[in-house]
Amino acid sequence: MTPARGTVYLVAGTEATDLAKALSEALTTDETTAEAVPDTSTVQDRLNDGDVRGVVLGDDGEYNGVAAFEELRAGGAEIPIVLVGTNPEPDRVTEALRAGVTEYVTAETPASLLAAKLDAYATRWPTDWRVGARQWDEISSGVSHDAKNPLNVVMGRLELLDIGEPHEDALFRSVDRVESLLTDLSRIGSTACPVSETDSLALADVATEVWAAASYEDATLEVQTDAAIDAEHDRLQLLLRELFDNAVAHSEGPVTVTVGDTDSGFYVADDGPGIPEADRDKVFEQGFGTTREGEGYGLFLVDTAARAHRWTVSVDESESGGTRIDVTTG
Repeated sequence: MTPARGTVYLVAGTEATDLAKALSEALTTDETTAEAVPDTSTVQDRLNDGDVRGVVLGDDGEYNGVAAFEELRAGGAEIPIVLVGTNPEPDRVTEALRAGVTEYVTAETPASLLAAKLDAYATRWPTDWRVGARQWDEISSGVSHDAKNPLNVVMGRLELLDIGEPHEDALFRSVDRVESLLTDLSRIGSTACPVSETDSLALADVATEVWAAASYEDATLEVQTDAAIDAEHDRLQLLLRELFDNAVAHSEGPVTVTVGDTDSGFYVADDGPGIPEADRDKVFEQGFGTTREGEGYGLFLVDTAARAHRWTVSVDESESGGTRIDVTTG
């Protein structure tokens, strides 16, 4: 499969004119060209033309390719975006790839190789993890919504039928479980979308807010931090709520949950029974759970929300022998 005829690759950056000329000469598909544009706003305007299938952005001391990429993705651009760096440091390449760029090459990359990459990316779906997460959100939300409509019909008909025990409770539990799974499906899709805008949030305030809304029984929250976290409010709330839910759900009696900060982020710890060492590598996997009531998506959602912020999470034993989840934010 090759890109459609008339495809235009836009090139922006310090050496845009020379790069666009070399790229045009290297492109092998008929009528495919590369065109130099002055800035990112021009790229955004041109995306409405419909014939733009890819963007090449310079990345050097004069032109910030990562910032331009973020601006284009925030504006809804889903086409391949490749950065061309001039003597980039390894950390810069890592930053760009973590941000979600389709590819990062250097200025020494032959134009023919860059052209081949663009031709491949223009027909590949999705182009990068940012686009994939956004498309997955749309698909999962649509499936979840559509599937719940017939499920509601089933629930209504079951209520009218006099089935009786022992089958009635089992049927209603199964329907409730399917509905819960569909809700989790939708939540995973929206949670996985990369965070594009953050605010400086007081961790203590968000934790207290989430705890108060949950109204946990036989559970106490201790906040031992005055740190501020750069995060998206809703997904930080979700992350903390899932950690609180997990701590309370796995404690057979009263439990104390502690929120504190570290040099590299923050943690949530409890004095419950803890997680066996053999299970600690698996707790963030989709569907892993140890309670019959749960579906095993709580800590998976925690990991998903963290990844959306470009954070990492890890699990260990708390000082009291319970569970401690560390979130590394930088």
